[in-house]
Amino acid sequence: MDPLKSARDKGFAWLVKNQTKDGAWGKTHKVAVTSFGCLAILSSHEEPFDGEHGKTLIKGLNFLLSQQKDGMFEKQGHSWIHTQGFGTLALSEAFGRSHFCKVKPDIDLDKIKDVVAKAVVIIGKNQSTSGGWWYHPGSPNQHEGSTTVCAVQALVSAMNYDIAIDEKVLDKGFEYLKKCQTKEGGFNYTLGDGQNMKEGTAAAVATLGLMQKFDFQVMINGYNFLLKITPATISNERFPYYGHFYGTMGMRLLWEEYKSDKTFSKNTKEYIAGVQKDLLSWQQPEGTWPVKAFMINQEDAGYATAFALLALSPSDGRLSIYQREPPNLPKKK
Repeated sequence: MDPLKSARDKGFAWLVKNQTKDGAWGKTHKVAVTSFGCLAILSSHEEPFDGEHGKTLIKGLNFLLSQQKDGMFEKQGHSWIHTQGFGTLALSEAFGRSHFCKVKPDIDLDKIKDVVAKAVVIIGKNQSTSGGWWYHPGSPNQHEGSTTVCAVQALVSAMNYDIAIDEKVLDKGFEYLKKCQTKEGGFNYTLGDGQNMKEGTAAAVATLGLMQKFDFQVMINGYNFLLKITPATISNERFPYYGHFYGTMGMRLLWEEYKSDKTFSKNTKEYIAGVQKDLLSWQQPEGTWPVKAFMINQEDAGYATAFALLALSPSDGRLSIYQREPPNLPKKK
């Protein structure tokens, strides 16, 4: 059996078995972790709403809906925007994928669309004056990279599925990230701080790859930085699952843009294969992945497993954030 398929099958079997009664996964950041689990199912399955994984997905989506009020998710752990961003992204992608599935979800899609529409307005209202976002709402003078990519990707996903957003907010978010790039090709933690984040560079490349007009120089510089440090370096950083999720996404988007170039095609595929090699080597016999580094005292196997499965799925390209071009939505009857 294909090792990648086998690992994913074992991981999803564990997620299905270990989902809580209320539909969640995770310990501290339950909304974000449940969002990862839902996104992994949406990304990895041709019919995500069918079978046992479909029931699991619906439970997860219902949990997310229960955790918001008028589109506003509450802060969990140290961050509100990660809760708001990932929760919005998961609901948006579920709404969008439902358009392309034979098996329709047993859930109120109009409600999901309404929640996403309200959630992106709240994200926009909490953008910093710099164009970035901060961990907490109502922080107009604070901003950093990981918060910004989370907000921007949620906005892009909503726009991909014809949910109205303020495009000026999105443009400012993209510009903030571009300004964070250093001469080495990496990206700052906070605009102007001089740092070359490793996981953060992967996240910025993945997010800027969603710009409709590809910024060649920014993307190539980020691409070269990631090739230089290699996936093995990110595996030893503070947030390896986060870095690999975005690293594989960024490389897929670069591949889509430049797949006719043999060198680009080879390098992006090899980078993704390097991520997969490390992730597969970490999987435990019961199908889980271990929590690593910074998150050891904050999260459990649900976090690591959901995130790992999501990082192992970009080659399927089923999420709109893995595609350079927005999906062609079916015409309304």
